[in-house]
Amino acid sequence: MATKLDTTLGNYLRQIKEYSLLTADEERELGSKIRAAAESDIRLARGAIGAAEYQRLQSDSAAARDRMIQANLRLVISVAKNFRNRGLPMEDLVNEGNVGLMNAVDRFDPSVGSRFSTYASYWIDQAVRRAVQNATQMIHIPSYLMEQIGHMKLALRKLEEQLGRPPNMTELAEHMDITPRKAGAISQAIKACTCPTQAGIDDDGAMVTESLPDTRTPAPFEAVFSESDADFVSQMLSRITEREAEVLKLRYGLSERNGKRMTLKEIGETIGLTRERVRQIEKEAKRKLEEYVREYL
Repeated sequence: MATKLDTTLGNYLRQIKEYSLLTADEERELGSKIRAAAESDIRLARGAIGAAEYQRLQSDSAAARDRMIQANLRLVISVAKNFRNRGLPMEDLVNEGNVGLMNAVDRFDPSVGSRFSTYASYWIDQAVRRAVQNATQMIHIPSYLMEQIGHMKLALRKLEEQLGRPPNMTELAEHMDITPRKAGAISQAIKACTCPTQAGIDDDGAMVTESLPDTRTPAPFEAVFSESDADFVSQMLSRITEREAEVLKLRYGLSERNGKRMTLKEIGETIGLTRERVRQIEKEAKRKLEEYVREYL
């Protein structure tokens, strides 16, 4: 028997199949209309066009944008299928892929000569990939932090061997030639990367899931930073609105209500919002927290 989700996706697939695909010439024509509207603000300010012409360009662009998006919705499905069973339901993967598709439509330059599907596939893939990554950790770890995370793990290991104990913050910062504040920020990134849902490769090239943790002894970075975790999380959540903080707490099991992770639908039912609105709030909250991490560094 088909599940409700399968039925929903099936109906969606039937709907988008009604939109015909575009030829290369049609893509160039629609792309040109979209870019013309993007440039119309400057032309209007310079007096090169009048208000009537400006409105016409904007109207043509809106219609062209809708047509371009509709014709490529099947491309999103094709890309999203590659990310099944990675922590997000297919419905969420498609939603995020559609966001990537819209970004591609707005940035497409028909004068380059490539087909739109080739260009859009990258944007769709990146949008879905980012959503899958964010779904398994509270804060997305910026790429520029990954190298520093590796350096800190090696420093923790080396200092623990030399000292016979976990190093303190000052010792670790001096060894890495960074400030204690920056060392604290990197440690938070380490904790996010080493949560149980993150399957990856450690500094020796071994799979994290291939080793069993010693639950009796805290990891070195936990011994160094555990006292500051609560303060750091509190500081981060204070930088966003109460509703955004509540959504993140419910989403990642930080709420005092039950301490369990909740789905977008469950959160919506709890606080009286639609599932899509909860997803938007979560996405905006994560963006703010990422900015705070950058500022903290």
